[in-house]
This record gives sequence, C-alpha cells and structure tokens, in this order.
Amino acid sequence: MEIVIALFVIFGSTIGLSAWLKNKSAAGSSPSVDKDDASDKGSAAPAIRTCNACGHTGEMKTWIANYTPPKLLLIAGFALGYVPGLIFLVYYWGKFKCPGCGAVGKN
Repeated sequence: MEIVIALFVIFGSTIGLSAWLKNKSAAGSSPSVDKDDASDKGSAAPAIRTCNACGHTGEMKTWIANYTPPKLLLIAGFALGYVPGLIFLVYYWGKFKCPGCGAVGKN
C-alpha cells in the first residue's frame, strides 16, 4: 500500500510540475494585446489551428478541458486504477479537437 501511495505522489507531482512549467512558459510567450479593445477584455488572442484530417482552419478547444466525455473517461480511468487514468491523461494532455470533423490531436 505504501508503494502505491509513493508512486501516486511521485507520478502526480511530476505531471503537475510539468503542466505548471508548460503553462508558465506559455503565459510568458503570449503575444501582446492592445488594451484599447473593449471586446477583448485583456485576454490573449485565440490560436488559429489547421486540422490535418479535414483542413478546417480556425479556433480549436482542448479536448480534456472543454468536453465532458473525456473528463468522464479520465475519472473512470483513475477510479479503475491509477495507471489507466495516468496513461489516458498523458496521452491526451494538450490535444485539440477539430470542430469540423471531430478529430482529436490531428492539428
């Protein structure tokens, strides 16, 4: 039991640290935003991406953070055991979903 807790702490802290460093570096490299634009409300401009599967060009949302089914799969993976949830999280972390064809990670 202690080994499982130790692995949970080691892998969880590693993933948390890498996500924190990734978000910290992404926030520092965002383009400057014109403060006079009232519709922008101080947020950075959304990234325009192109889907390799269908060719759709536009704004895409991250799959895990913005859609319910992957959140449920992630919770189920962690409920069934730490390793399946961790594998799912690592594989789909930062992947974007195309609004045109629904492909995940093809951009």
